[in-house]
Amino acid sequence: MEEIEEAERYEDYAVVLIAHGSKLPYNKEVLKELREMMERRGLFKTVRMAFMQLNKPSIDEVIRELVSEGMKNIVALPVFLANGAHTTEDIPNILRAVRKELAESGRKDVRIIYGEPIGADERIVDILIDRIKDAIG
Repeated sequence: MEEIEEAERYEDYAVVLIAHGSKLPYNKEVLKELREMMERRGLFKTVRMAFMQLNKPSIDEVIRELVSEGMKNIVALPVFLANGAHTTEDIPNILRAVRKELAESGRKDVRIIYGEPIGADERIVDILIDRIKDAIG
């Protein structure tokens, strides 16, 4: 029952999972899997992925696409472990530019919310312990 209530609460929100990007395909595949897992939860209208560099689509491309599809509430979420130059400067600068562009084109009704990176969390410790156990065999 709780999932249904949450789904109703966030059905007007699109999520953009943001990763760094890499020349290696694994980075994009991991983000794609996370996006698919999140979509299966059914909490948000849509979940998309975007990259800082080296991969497509870019952050601004995805946000423009969502706006063209009628989304007005967009959560941009960095899938980074900790804050750094990308999460405190680069991504916020991209989001500011997109907000400005949207406002100048008359789309002041679009809300772009910027989330925090993963950070230190007990749930991450559980994953790390699992990885240690796997490594030990």
